[in-house]
Amino acid sequence: MLEFVEGDIFDVSVDIRVNTVNCVGVMGAGVALAFKQRYPAMFRDYQRDCKNGEVRPGKMHVWKSLSGDWIINFPTKRHWREPSRYGDIETGLDDLRSYLDTLGPVSIGLPALGCGNGGLDWGRVSKMIREKLEGVDAHVFVFEPAASVRAGRQSSSSGVTDEERASAERLGYTLLDQTQSLPLETPLPLYFQGNETAISRKWIALIPSRSPGDREVHALKAIAGELNRVRADVTVALIHGSKVSDEIADFFIQHGIDTLLLLPFGVSARPAIAKSARKERLINLASIAPANAKWSRQILGQTMELLRLNASALLISDPEPEWLTGKGLDRWQRTFISFVRYEETLESTRDALQAAGAAAIGRRGDTGTPNLEHLLEPFCVSLPRNNPQMNLSPAKPVQDGEVLSVQLDDSKTLTPALLRALADMDLHDLAVTVRLPPGRSEEERRRLIDLGFSPALPPAE
Repeated sequence: MLEFVEGDIFDVSVDIRVNTVNCVGVMGAGVALAFKQRYPAMFRDYQRDCKNGEVRPGKMHVWKSLSGDWIINFPTKRHWREPSRYGDIETGLDDLRSYLDTLGPVSIGLPALGCGNGGLDWGRVSKMIREKLEGVDAHVFVFEPAASVRAGRQSSSSGVTDEERASAERLGYTLLDQTQSLPLETPLPLYFQGNETAISRKWIALIPSRSPGDREVHALKAIAGELNRVRADVTVALIHGSKVSDEIADFFIQHGIDTLLLLPFGVSARPAIAKSARKERLINLASIAPANAKWSRQILGQTMELLRLNASALLISDPEPEWLTGKGLDRWQRTFISFVRYEETLESTRDALQAAGAAAIGRRGDTGTPNLEHLLEPFCVSLPRNNPQMNLSPAKPVQDGEVLSVQLDDSKTLTPALLRALADMDLHDLAVTVRLPPGRSEEERRRLIDLGFSPALPPAE
């Protein structure tokens, strides 16, 4: 039985509630955020299954608690940034129908699938629901789109009093919620001060040491200068820890790089930070904590998660990153990781970083500037053409096509990018030639032959 109703999906007494989700483990807006706030254990279970690739279009995530809560997470988006697709709604309804057919006479609350932030037409989706669920042995309460919008707004403003909002606004902060289309993976509300472009573009997450020494400071200043030189359109984001965080942020601000300080406490708890930012520096501030909340490990963890979810690259300048132990580095496995190479860095630390695909930032032999190729790879930054480490020069066209040559002056930097480029190409009729300079060992030559290279024939006399 289908019954189309208005109201709040949480106010109706049903056996099962359906939540609309994406497939990347984020519940940051709309009715999904309301579910996340009510059922945090469900969210953790759903997020884990997303990481394992078990949540996808046409395959629901079902969660039950010991107390009887019963949630079906219905994928209406593949990624939270993308709109919903009618085809995914159709396959999802097929999966829902198959599941309900195994249960018998239960009651279920179903929101307007994909018609809130997903952007689908309710007339078309409601017709699909009727066709797919007609005759099901269950009482299905289908909620109009307004219910999802209302639930999202209530969740975004829950816990925020008029006094807290006014206090934050006096400090120059804006409370951002689901009514604003922010390209952020964040549990809103988010207090923000600064230029919204800084949080809209891709981030470089920076993790420095708690007390940077002269070498780390010098390295960070050099990296800031290089980002400016190559005109990288990025935001450098780091978590506020102490005055040291402000000083590090200034290195990048002074070179014209957008910088974002994430506050692991409420914006009203330390008003001096906002006042200093407004008077002296062009820095951006953000916090997901309640306005008056003091620092806590829980808020710090949530802030670190905000940093991780929105970072396209990770820069580690800490010579001794203790957080690498355990599963600290595993959380960043989908991020381009770069680390500053120091002589005193432990070998075990280097091994752990390199095993995770991290690349060391060294200095270029010709200019002495930091080599940021791996760090900037996800940002599609074109490095200067006169860089001898990446000097791909076309030779004269030949009958079989154009010949490109490259000099591997710094193989640790260029080789991974070169191999990735080859892996993305159509290798049909593509020939790769390696010219070995004098002095190379027979062992190196043999390794290439074992990979399939053939020794060139001597020139005909």
